[in-house]
Amino acid sequence: MQISIVTGTYNRLPLLKRMVASARESAIDLVYEIVVVDGGSSDGTLDRVPGDAKRIRAPRGRATQMNAGARVSHGELLVFCHADSQLPAGWREAVIEALSQPGVSGGAFQTLILPARGNLMHIRNRMRFPATWWRMYGDQAQFMTRATFERVGGFPEIPLMEDVEMSRALHQEGRLLKINDPRVVTSSRRFLERGFLRQSLLNLWSVFRYLCLGATPEEIARVYRSSREEAV
Repeated sequence: MQISIVTGTYNRLPLLKRMVASARESAIDLVYEIVVVDGGSSDGTLDRVPGDAKRIRAPRGRATQMNAGARVSHGELLVFCHADSQLPAGWREAVIEALSQPGVSGGAFQTLILPARGNLMHIRNRMRFPATWWRMYGDQAQFMTRATFERVGGFPEIPLMEDVEMSRALHQEGRLLKINDPRVVTSSRRFLERGFLRQSLLNLWSVFRYLCLGATPEEIARVYRSSREEAV
């Protein structure tokens, strides 16, 4: 069964190389493809992506890029992985097992935030979060079948919260599942920029504002993105 890994990138070539390498090292001789969707990078991303990854361009925007990548991919199963995340050993088998369970419409992985600095971040990395749709985000490597992806209409092309909306749609289609082991490694960049507690509270506050207070994705994006944020 073929799986397609779709990732969007913008001027994140070193991180992207690590992500592509992690996928390959963890799935040697298995059937999968990697689709890299560049949003207009100036660092030569498309010319320097290693190996045989499929490379395309699309207008910048995480949802737009992921939808574009899904359209040109061929896998029966889709994994959407951020460029600054890394897939763990056994990711392919874990996804296939999860999606083969009756009633499961999709899911994501538990994450390991690295580099981990401070006691709070180490404690967080040992926690297991439930498969609640409003807490299943893109940095957890969301996955689903192609049929389900097409049925829900892909990611809504909004500036932020596209991952929450995808999880909501998957929840309406069936049961969501969190893979506890292995874990996806994701960057602690934002936590190191803002501080662990501040970033964690901002994450929860952003979702609360969006789902409960009626804030628009545009309003949340203006607050959420740091002054140094350049990745999609």
